[in-house]
Amino acid sequence: MQTPTISLDVAIIGGSISGSATALMLLREQPQLKVCIIERDAVLKRRVGESTVEMSSYFLNERLGLGRYLNEQHLIKQGLRFWFYQQSDADWTSCSEIGPEYHVRLPGFQVDRSTLDEHVLKLAVGTGAQLLREHKVVAVELEPGGMQQLSLEGPDGPTTLKCRWVVDAGGSQCMLARKLGTYHRNDRHPIASIWSRWKGVESLDAPRLRQQCNGFASRCKGTRYTATNHFVGDGWWAWCIPLKGGDVSIGIVYDERRVDLSGASGLKNKLRGVLEQHPVARELIANADLSEEDLHHRRKLPYFSDTLFGDGFCMVGDAAGFIDPFYSPGLDWVAYTTCSAVDLITNERAGNSVEDRIAMQNERFRTSYQRWFEAIYENKYFYMGDFELMDLAFRLDLGTYYLGIVSQPYKIGHHAFTIPSFAGRYATPAFRIIRAYNRRLTAIARGRMRRGTWGRRNHGHFHRFQSYELNKRLPRRVLAALLTWLKLELTEGWRTWFTRENDPAAQSQYLRQPLQSISSGAGIPR
Repeated sequence: MQTPTISLDVAIIGGSISGSATALMLLREQPQLKVCIIERDAVLKRRVGESTVEMSSYFLNERLGLGRYLNEQHLIKQGLRFWFYQQSDADWTSCSEIGPEYHVRLPGFQVDRSTLDEHVLKLAVGTGAQLLREHKVVAVELEPGGMQQLSLEGPDGPTTLKCRWVVDAGGSQCMLARKLGTYHRNDRHPIASIWSRWKGVESLDAPRLRQQCNGFASRCKGTRYTATNHFVGDGWWAWCIPLKGGDVSIGIVYDERRVDLSGASGLKNKLRGVLEQHPVARELIANADLSEEDLHHRRKLPYFSDTLFGDGFCMVGDAAGFIDPFYSPGLDWVAYTTCSAVDLITNERAGNSVEDRIAMQNERFRTSYQRWFEAIYENKYFYMGDFELMDLAFRLDLGTYYLGIVSQPYKIGHHAFTIPSFAGRYATPAFRIIRAYNRRLTAIARGRMRRGTWGRRNHGHFHRFQSYELNKRLPRRVLAALLTWLKLELTEGWRTWFTRENDPAAQSQYLRQPLQSISSGAGIPR
């Protein structure tokens, strides 16, 4: 029997939001295209990445048109909150806090990814995409400028697809990147994560908690529960994201140079053991249970492909790279990569030459990944658990994000999503400033560790953060934060100007010996 062959314009590997959004946008722009989505699972599974930020919210609302659906089926997110502690046995009401006093100006969403993914996939099929479900791609043959060939295995046997374009939206398996030899681990950022969904997690807006401390209740006049609450410690942080229906996504991310979890037996003990070291997290999960069927562990999280686009293929979403879940950039990356893939494919299908566009976009995304990592994430785990340093970094990180990135779609529309952040010459000065203060805060944190003053304000402080707005005050507020950095340098930072803490290459005294450990039934000693 001959293997059946299907001829297409575009074959998309993966039916989650990166694949289904690509199909949806392609068919809205060029309805005549023959697009097929290949999804190996009968039902899409839950994924991490439940929280959207301002750019991904704009993408979902304005580019995909999901505003009404998101408001009806998911939770509106009320910004970011951070919780710090000095001693594990301290009262939870004494933990320092960063968060908005009122509701945020540009809210995002807390989304159940499996529900969202299925909805966008349904929209793509309704717009004209063919869906091959429970089919697995076992081989891909690429022909630059020609027809690509995919070999599938499905319930009815093998199938062959021939298409002009193949889009890898298959997630962290990175099929095309591995095949082409463009897949690379980011060993400069050795982070790992354990996460699950929980039931019975206490709400930060619960009357019981508010009655325990009048000061805690009065200092926030908005909603804490539907924010993305971060519990931060030395070398690790945890997210707490509520989902529609009552489940709560909670997970930890830790720098393996700083946190050693080898002593604990079982993922459940490791996850709960770390969380219970934080007084606020311990209070919220005291009567909660996690789903062991939905318990995951992943090491060596960051990776990238140095070539995302070619004449016949595209990589989008996690198939194109991943850095760090801190600040929830995953769906931003989905927006940039899918919109760029759609722009490339529609131009080629319209008869335009795409050679220069491919070279330009590959260079942009290489630059974007490298600059995002060096400016925002490299060695951030040294200081993110220090209230004073993280408060300053948060104001600067978020302010520059609003100033240089969030503002763009409101200025130039959907085209902004084909220009990844930090790409281009215009972004070079901003990148250098952000990288500079990130490196200096890391050096100051190391100096504090050496002197025993790290986390000195993690007890009894609250920063009533006023949400940023896209107005004339935004540049002034960012400038004020930069001046605060200058003041910190003059009052304390000078101690590290000419020491090893200021040398990114000289890290052995901080990196080679884990400063934290956890054993079964015991917590992280400080």
